[in-house]
Amino acid sequence: ADDTGGATEAVAEEESGAAPSHTGETADATKANDIPDSSAGTDTASATDGDRAAADESSVAADTAAASDAATDTPSPPVQSGPFIDLLGETLLSLEILDEQRAQLNVNYTNEALSGKKVVGLYFSADWCGPCRQFTPELVNFYNKMNARRGKDNQFEIVWISRCRDVESFGRYFTQMNWLAMQPEDAMGAKGEMLSKKYKVKGIPSLVLLDEVGNVITTDARNKIPADKAGIGFPWRNPLATLYINLIPKSLRLLLKNQVGEVKGKIQQALKGLVGGKSAATAAA
Repeated sequence: ADDTGGATEAVAEEESGAAPSHTGETADATKANDIPDSSAGTDTASATDGDRAAADESSVAADTAAASDAATDTPSPPVQSGPFIDLLGETLLSLEILDEQRAQLNVNYTNEALSGKKVVGLYFSADWCGPCRQFTPELVNFYNKMNARRGKDNQFEIVWISRCRDVESFGRYFTQMNWLAMQPEDAMGAKGEMLSKKYKVKGIPSLVLLDEVGNVITTDARNKIPADKAGIGFPWRNPLATLYINLIPKSLRLLLKNQVGEVKGKIQQALKGLVGGKSAATAAA
């Protein structure tokens, strides 16, 4: 299958008071007094309007104070950094099943959601893809099995990179999964395309496994799972990578990864400048 693409509403209620009316008790009384006491009516209306204005001001002041208190009580989002923030963004989604007919999307801070995870899978998949619909239940079973292993429980996380064509399809398909998801607007947009190119995703479904600092373990986990359903070799690291992880602390591996990324970026910029210079020289000639 090709990889193609795809609160609260505040309602302000205004009270509209009816203008005060002045009616006589009987028809005879009305005839006896053809000229209404306009000054009394004006005084009554003015008093009523003044009371209403004062009440409105008190209500606005109370609402403003409540909003201020709520803003003060709302905690500020944490400052996040790290490889997964760069890849996936500040927040990830999870799905909470409320009952047979209702589900609720929850927003999770990325670093908190991935804390303690030794392996993070990026799952490129879509509802319109037949092979994806076949592989997803298999992946759910494998995910549950790996996270139930003694001594390695809950160390494996998956983040779904949706390739659905719209948010409605995203929501329906997400109900078949029990892991995290990238924000659909990002996954179905430029960031999702960037991740596909970065990990050389040629088709879907595709499962890329990363270690705890964002280094690639394998880009072919989609084919390794059917061949190793028991997960004996999971996450299928090569021996040198396993030795490297066992010998080098996570903090040092993260530092090395950042330094390598900076060097790589400088080399790429230099190459672009060199190619651009040659192109300009050729055009001038």
